[in-house]
Amino acid sequence: MSLLRFRLRDGHREYLILEAHEPFPEGHEDVSAGRGWWLERHLHQLSRDEGNLRTLRNVLYAHGHLASFGPLSTEQVARQAAALFSLGSLRLARAPLPLSTQAPAFPEALLAVAPPPTQEEPRWLKVQVLDDVSGAPVAGLKLRILLSDDSEKQATTDSDGLIELKGIPPGHATVSSDLEGATLAETLALVKVEGLPPPRDEEAEAGDAGSKPRFLARLIEHRVRDGETLESVAERYETTVDALGQFNWSTTEPAQIQRHLYLDVGCTVRKGGKFVFTRRDSPGILFVPQPLSLRRLAVERHHTLRVKQAYEPRGYLFSA
Repeated sequence: MSLLRFRLRDGHREYLILEAHEPFPEGHEDVSAGRGWWLERHLHQLSRDEGNLRTLRNVLYAHGHLASFGPLSTEQVARQAAALFSLGSLRLARAPLPLSTQAPAFPEALLAVAPPPTQEEPRWLKVQVLDDVSGAPVAGLKLRILLSDDSEKQATTDSDGLIELKGIPPGHATVSSDLEGATLAETLALVKVEGLPPPRDEEAEAGDAGSKPRFLARLIEHRVRDGETLESVAERYETTVDALGQFNWSTTEPAQIQRHLYLDVGCTVRKGGKFVFTRRDSPGILFVPQPLSLRRLAVERHHTLRVKQAYEPRGYLFSA
């Protein structure tokens, strides 16, 4: 279901609410990923407008987040909507300002006498990743960091869950995830971003620099539908059957993938020797990873990313 009809307004600004798989309209800016408490506060401010509040209620209803025992308060609506954006279920796109509200260009004569920009000193940046529950550092997490001069650094968190860059240009950085080789068991989800280093917890276990790699991603929980196949789901999310098999079950072997479709997805219907999905499949869930991008992280700051396991295995009871 497309959510493009859901729009929020703030003065001259307009925001579009998108499903995780929907492309961004040209000229729009992603303001949902990694915003945490800021996003919740901003949604709460937008909810003071009755039209925006009604829109967010409709979005929550569409995702099954409205309580059956009564209407949610404005604070609850903002909190639950922010959770959908932070977890990657939805994305918030900010439209460009109308031309009538943009500042006019300066005359060329004024531009000609403008003083040359001063050369700024190189700066530093620290990004630390911690488990949100235990506070323990997360080692072995691969990240890409795009700097203001368009150069890119690839780094992995050390035993303190830390990546530290020195001698970088001033401005802001974009931190994104590297999902090559990711599997469901090794994937983490972002809970929130903090702009200050956390107090040191002496009881928190140190990260293991030699442990298996970890990955940070937005995780789409796809509920299978009648007539879908693994191939059609892969095509929908612009990925491959091998990539889905590798991420969900750590295998690309066709026979093993079919076995997991039976055991883990609950498929029961075969056509041409392969399973075909139905809405009666139980649990009927496939997981699709999407890269996570945290934009405009200021340099000369210690940013703390609090994460959790992206998926907690569920127990199922089988009759003898």
